[in-house]
Amino acid sequence: MASLRDVAEHAGVSLATASRVVSGLDNVRSETRERVERAMRELLYVPPGRRPATGMIGLLVPSLENPIFPALAQAMEERATEAGFASILCNTTAAAFREVDYVHMLLDRSADGMIFISCEMTNLSGDHDHYARLVDEGARSVFVNGALNTLTVPSVAVDERSAGELATQHLLDLGHRRIGYVAGPDYYLPTREKGAGRQSALRAAGLEPDGLVVHAASFTVEEGRQALRTLLELNPAPTGVICSSDLMAIGVLQEAAARGLRVPADLSVVGFDGIEATAWTSPPLTTVEQPIEEIAETAVNALRSLIAEPDKPLPDYSFRPRLKVRASTAAAKS
Repeated sequence: MASLRDVAEHAGVSLATASRVVSGLDNVRSETRERVERAMRELLYVPPGRRPATGMIGLLVPSLENPIFPALAQAMEERATEAGFASILCNTTAAAFREVDYVHMLLDRSADGMIFISCEMTNLSGDHDHYARLVDEGARSVFVNGALNTLTVPSVAVDERSAGELATQHLLDLGHRRIGYVAGPDYYLPTREKGAGRQSALRAAGLEPDGLVVHAASFTVEEGRQALRTLLELNPAPTGVICSSDLMAIGVLQEAAARGLRVPADLSVVGFDGIEATAWTSPPLTTVEQPIEEIAETAVNALRSLIAEPDKPLPDYSFRPRLKVRASTAAAKS
């Protein structure tokens, strides 16, 4: 756990100067104050004596643009309210520095706990030292869809590998043999897990995983469109695709329509997440759904247990996703 002396050394000031900043005294130059405050944020230092129970928890999400994150946050907020907690929603924009700032803000305001939804830890190329500091600080945290096994914190997650297997097996059962993967960035853990599930299903069917994989820069509609453009340049092109997210799958539907391809007659498409909009697409999208209500209830209950008994070990929780079959998938052409 960081001390005030650690903060002073990190900021390059004396212990007395750091103490004046923490105490809110005015006799410190603005540049020096900024250095000390930055060091406090980077070290997740919280002055002692500020940890009474507040009945407040933080919900940290990487984005509000992808509907799955507001859906998860809303379900958790409802469960937290039922449990007597007030929730603060923090949009980190998938940026580590914003996540650190929010964590420090929540600690400084004596939040009873935090739930990280698809946190920055899922980025395998990033620096995740602040999570270890968070644990050392004694913060009570639960990670949803994205914890690494290097931290002793409870994790609640959908089984991403099973999602990849489930989507791929659905297309295999329909007779498809060239099954592409419209994938998110390669350095994201969920992308790799779904890819591993796809490979497992293909190998079990006696097919070697091929090169029908395109990694997009993000999980958006436009990136889904661009990924399909790349896949369609292959000869022969895939007859079915699975996608890292429903938004990407919606992009695939749009690009297929723009190119005169009929879905599902010419191309079958499977999404992932189960957002409400998948029922409104043309055609309605087959998707692998996250069990949002179960995930939310489990995450909030785990955090309640941590708050009540901080030293009690809790298990990790994994949920199998569900296949929702709609009109975007059909039997492969013979």
